[in-house]
Amino acid sequence: MTNKPLIIAASILVCLVSVLYAQTEQPQSPVKKTPALTRVPQKKPQPNKNVRIKTFRLRDGGLVMGKVIFEDKNQITLEELNQSPIVISMYAKRQIASGTIHTQIMSELSYCRKFAAYFASKAWDFKNDPDDFMQAIRLYEKAKQLLSQAPVPNPQDISEIDKKIALVKADRQIWITEAKSRAELSKLQTQAVIDQRLDELKLEIVKNTAELAAIRQTLDAQYKDLEKRISELDLTFEDVYKKLQQITDDINANTDDIRDLGRYYRRAPSRIYVQPRIMPK
Repeated sequence: MTNKPLIIAASILVCLVSVLYAQTEQPQSPVKKTPALTRVPQKKPQPNKNVRIKTFRLRDGGLVMGKVIFEDKNQITLEELNQSPIVISMYAKRQIASGTIHTQIMSELSYCRKFAAYFASKAWDFKNDPDDFMQAIRLYEKAKQLLSQAPVPNPQDISEIDKKIALVKADRQIWITEAKSRAELSKLQTQAVIDQRLDELKLEIVKNTAELAAIRQTLDAQYKDLEKRISELDLTFEDVYKKLQQITDDINANTDDIRDLGRYYRRAPSRIYVQPRIMPK
């Protein structure tokens, strides 16, 4: 009776050993390593830049205003308005009248908003309107980009810019339709003027043709009359030639007589008496 518990304990121990041995014989699955998390650097919002607006008067009297692109002690480069397009102009400092330079500092956002509204207001005057629409949209897009890059973007301001961009694009589409209508109307008006002018030219051609025919008849008559006169002049010329020939013969005969008379006087000079001429009192 005393050996029975020992036998049970020994059997339990054998079972545990066999279980442990079986676990050590099974292949162990490799341990998966989780990749380390990498931090993506976030772009810092860019601060809103300021721009310088310079206004000055040239020595020749011209007034200049624009955004400063570059400036040193010798020259200044501006982005200025020339009618509708924005142009880059360079001025030497010696061209500027002394004491006339004024500088205004404003944010780039304010600059874009101000001139976008300026170009949008200039549209519909049918003077460089495509450039006006393009510049307005470009500056509004730039203003939207600056608002998006602000440290704390304001969705309301961005939405307002989007509305203005959509409004300008809608106005541009309407302008395209109106411009086509104006072009067609102008074409019709031009064609009407051309047709009217062609009719006038036809009448002038008919009138000038009749006048030319009358002038031609007159010239023909005058030409015939001229031919007749020339033929008469030919006859007259023959008569004149004969008379001139007769006069020439007479002159030659007289010359011979005078020469003979001179010889006579040289041989008998004492016989020549010249009566003195009495002057009247």
